Amino acid sequence: MKDICRITRSCYRDFAEQIAAEIVGRGYLNGVYYHDSERGRDRLEVSLVIYRCPMSGQVTDIGDIWWDSYTIVEDEDGEPKLMINDFDFSILLEELL
Repeated sequence: MKDICRITRSCYRDFAEQIAAEIVGRGYLNGVYYHDSERGRDRLEVSLVIYRCPMSGQVTDIGDIWWDSYTIVEDEDGEPKLMINDFDFSILLEELL
């Protein structure tokens, strides 16, 4: 079985902070976000729909159209290697809302 990199709460918070800074006043977002850690670099690419309260404009929900996440680590030769990770959109959503 392949090794799976674990995504930490710190990583989810970092992704959420980056996304929150970009969704201000927007109804749609497409972007790529990174989180660096000791083991490597976590990457998240997302396309999101942002739902807002019509009266206040406050974000009420965020829907994922598409997302892709993986972790970039160095192999034994120092070359970048893509690793599967356990990213979970529902955990990201908890951090965002």
